[in-house]
Amino acid sequence: MAKQRGIIFIEGTLGGINFYYRKGVPTARVAGGGFTRKAIKTGANMVRVRESNSEFAVCSKNNKVFKQAIRPFLLGYKDGTLHSRLMQLFLKVKDCDTISERGQRKVAVGIASERGKQLFKDFIITPKRSSLLSCRYGFDWDTLTFNVSDFNADMVGFPKDATYMEILVGVIRFDFETNTYTQVIETPLIIERDYNNDVFSIEVSGIPTGDGVLFALVRVSFYQDVNGESYLLSGGSAYGVEVFY
Repeated sequence: MAKQRGIIFIEGTLGGINFYYRKGVPTARVAGGGFTRKAIKTGANMVRVRESNSEFAVCSKNNKVFKQAIRPFLLGYKDGTLHSRLMQLFLKVKDCDTISERGQRKVAVGIASERGKQLFKDFIITPKRSSLLSCRYGFDWDTLTFNVSDFNADMVGFPKDATYMEILVGVIRFDFETNTYTQVIETPLIIERDYNNDVFSIEVSGIPTGDGVLFALVRVSFYQDVNGESYLLSGGSAYGVEVFY
């Protein structure tokens, strides 16, 4: 049995190692037997463990900074599973790196593969509102525009206490190699309950500078006005975020 040391502590089984908390202390041990910290670092039979730990640490850093990059779209959203679900996504995308050696595989390489791209396209940030709107919508990369048609305010799913709906659109460029990002986020569009147009669009003013992968994000959220103040309604299906890769 050995204590986990460092800035990242994990729970579960990885590479044949059980990671857990014992009396509040992050601890690790080989499944079915004991070991020492020195054995992990130098043991010939611990090569796979060291490789897995190295890749896990890189994915964990990707996860942390990516959440910072999309934070404007997550303000007020509470989901205790998002961190672990994103971590599983990055680990799977990392596995799509068939070029690098074990222990050096990265999301930055895996995301360039068709499988890696599909994993991102299939990922759902807000499971309770997986579809933003009950109509036709999409992001046009040629014009950098979020387009909505066949819209019906009565079919949006306004929560009982909601006064209006807000739609936030932006484009983020994220470099998984350097964990840096840039953003272009537009002023939100406000839609009242009595909105009667069936089409609308929101154009992003430009492409973020730098290197990396481009993501368009759209957030649908609902607010309640109380005595002149607006309050976000973030429970259940009152909050949705979708990524257009």
